[in-house]
Parts: sequence; structure tokens; C-alpha cells
Amino acid sequence: MKSDDCDSKLSLKRGEIYLVNFGKKYNSEFGKIRPALIIQNDIANRNIGKVAFKGVTLLPLTTNLTGGSVRVNLTAREYLKHDSEICINEMCTLDLSRIDFSKLLTMVSDDEQKEIDEKLKKHLGII
Repeated sequence: MKSDDCDSKLSLKRGEIYLVNFGKKYNSEFGKIRPALIIQNDIANRNIGKVAFKGVTLLPLTTNLTGGSVRVNLTAREYLKHDSEICINEMCTLDLSRIDFSKLLTMVSDDEQKEIDEKLKKHLGII
């Protein structure tokens, strides 16, 4: 389902993981189609059909497992086929049309979300 065809019916939530088209890799930026976590708040998510700028803040996933203070481990489950890491330091905002909403891959658990939030705060210098 194309997001621009269904903005009024679209339901996206913080903590959901979908396939996202990051486009062509440029230098150290993430590229290609890969899973990504919606990190944007749910107030913005619920109102995305009502605003002109339809950007969604995401954290890309990788199967290149290196660990560290800016990564959160996810085990393969539901439609997430491979063990992966959420890359906290690669947060970005992309247009809604880059997200494939035809299949929810998985959602993060409450404990995973807490770990993501803590690492995100540290990365951004909030704590």
C-alpha cells in the first residue's frame, strides 16, 4: 500500500518496524531498502495526514552486528527475518512515501523501547 494513496487511513505507531527505501547509499549514510523503526511520537504519527510535510523520524536496522553504545539488539521474529541491530546514531527523517506499509515486520517490546530511549537520550546529549 502506497502511503500517499491512503494518508487518511494510515496508522503508524512509534515502535513499529517496516521496510523503508533509504535510496542510494551516499558516503556513510545508510542506503537500500531495509527495516527501520518508527521513533517519531504518536501525536505526530496520528496527524501526519493533516500536514503538508509528511516526514517520519526513523532508526534504520542493520544485520551487520557490531554491538556498542549506539546499537540495540533485536532477535528475528514475526516478519523480521534476521537478527538485527537498531542504529541509534543513524536517526533520520524521511518522507512517508518511502515506507512500505503493506507489512508490519514487527514491533519492539517495552523493554527494547526503554533501552532505545535511554541510548537515544545519551546519543543526543539529553542525559
